[in-house]
Amino acid sequence: MNLPELLTDGTKVYWGELPGPSKSSQRYFRGGETLITLGLILLLFVGYKTTYQDNVVGDNQTTLAISYEKSNNRFVPVNKVSKLGDIFAQIYVPRFAPTWTRLIAQGTKWHPVLNEIGVGHYIGTAMPGYVGNFAVAAHRGGFGGAFKQIHTLREGDRVYVKTGTHYFVYQYLQTKIVDPSDVSVIERIPPELAGAQKQGRYMTMTSCTPIFVNTQRIVVWLELVSKGTTEPEGWRS
Repeated sequence: MNLPELLTDGTKVYWGELPGPSKSSQRYFRGGETLITLGLILLLFVGYKTTYQDNVVGDNQTTLAISYEKSNNRFVPVNKVSKLGDIFAQIYVPRFAPTWTRLIAQGTKWHPVLNEIGVGHYIGTAMPGYVGNFAVAAHRGGFGGAFKQIHTLREGDRVYVKTGTHYFVYQYLQTKIVDPSDVSVIERIPPELAGAQKQGRYMTMTSCTPIFVNTQRIVVWLELVSKGTTEPEGWRS
């Protein structure tokens, strides 16, 4: 039994013992602790994916593109691309960063294209510079997040593509958010691209959105404005 507490007027008060937590409240408490722990782990994971991993892998993909360009490696000629992973071009998007560049390989499989190389070409769509729709895809979050900044492209922006023989310059036209089932965005003449022409030479960039939720797709359309065999103005230094 607890000892009495003596009040100022001399009254003795015997306080009863406080009841301990019930089994149900203990379960709720432990459940709350578990949820907090899982939340912290999720935050750490997202932080890792959005900063450390993306930065490291992204830097590796940029280095790969630059070293590939400077080495004795040769891009597969666009008319001879035949198998998954064939590297046939390099892409440069100044809006993403002055030093941002990636290689483009055949196919849109995570491995060995999107995760390791960076940007993949939709099989069956046009090649750079050809009449039709040259369509590519890349991750927004994770594995370097090559197209993380795709939503920042706007009027006046240009995207540069270099193959083994030519440089191609595409200019921004339009951005649209679509459902994953809307594959018409990479058709030869995209029906949702305003003013699309039968003989147009387009480029389509696609990625998942929102980042890490991936319930929809973000699509950017561009149009070819120049083609040449010498380095164009605006190509990365």
